[in-house]
Amino acid sequence: MNSRVSKLASLGLIFRFEYIFATLPGLTITFFLCTEDFRELHLRPAVEGLLIVALMIFSCLGMNSIVDFDIDKKYATAKNRIPVAIEALGLTRIWAIIAIMNLAALVLAVDLCIWFQSWIPMGLVVAEAFFAYGYSLPGLQFKLRGVAAHAISLGLATGVIPFVLSAYTYLGTVPASMVLFITGFATVQYGFEFANQALDYLEDRAANLKTPAVRLGVTNSLRASLWVPVAGMVILFAALLVMYFERSSSLATPRSTPEVLICWGLNLVPLVVGYWLPINQTWKMLRLCRNQAAEDCVPQLPGLCHYAAWQASSVTGVAVGAAVYWFCTNWLW
Repeated sequence: MNSRVSKLASLGLIFRFEYIFATLPGLTITFFLCTEDFRELHLRPAVEGLLIVALMIFSCLGMNSIVDFDIDKKYATAKNRIPVAIEALGLTRIWAIIAIMNLAALVLAVDLCIWFQSWIPMGLVVAEAFFAYGYSLPGLQFKLRGVAAHAISLGLATGVIPFVLSAYTYLGTVPASMVLFITGFATVQYGFEFANQALDYLEDRAANLKTPAVRLGVTNSLRASLWVPVAGMVILFAALLVMYFERSSSLATPRSTPEVLICWGLNLVPLVVGYWLPINQTWKMLRLCRNQAAEDCVPQLPGLCHYAAWQASSVTGVAVGAAVYWFCTNWLW
């Protein structure tokens, strides 16, 4: 029994199951944004889309753990437990699990293509594989090819493409306002990664790994972790307002502008609450590092940056916001 528990714990470390508390609420976002009438919901493609997203993102995390085996040993953060977990399970077993996950995602993608009579789901899955796996795997390794390559690959792989695919499985199309909303959402979530990267600054610099934090420096990386999410919030909030007006105009009796603005304003509350934790903690990290050398401030950052909790808080805020949107546009209106 202890051996089985130990193997499950190792799997959790390798595939970064601490992010499950962000993944689960995240899976509800497109449901609330795209569903108007439960009676018209086609459950099969929606569930298949969500499964593809989860399988490919966790495959990406597993690959990243394998590729970073040597450097993770040197980190002072909890990442140094991942190589121990890999050694406990063995590379052959881990790659077999990743292969099974990808095969399952491929089969589901084929079924979606048949369902929609379209190659769009497969195209999105191929794009997801390229950016998600190219983020880590040697030969591409976008995460070391500069700030722009890092942002594009990770932002597309963990935010834009998965949610576009999921929205497509609900609607059979993806409205421009939905793409804008997803882009804002992905920009916010990616922005917090700059602070997370700063935790590994000293080890990455010593290993000559050109991560965004190493290229920008600790202070500028933390500044980016404030301003990039703020820019994303502006995009997301604006997209949400457009979605409200679009929904209102589709009704037999469109709602007045004040009614739309009131609902939109109420909708911002859970979003702001969810974003408060990472924004507040990033600000504290920036204040700490502005007047200290990296060697002095970076060892203190892990006490402020609980990245999995940041992701859980921000994604849950968006999920609750999506639920508020559904309630306002389907019940109050």
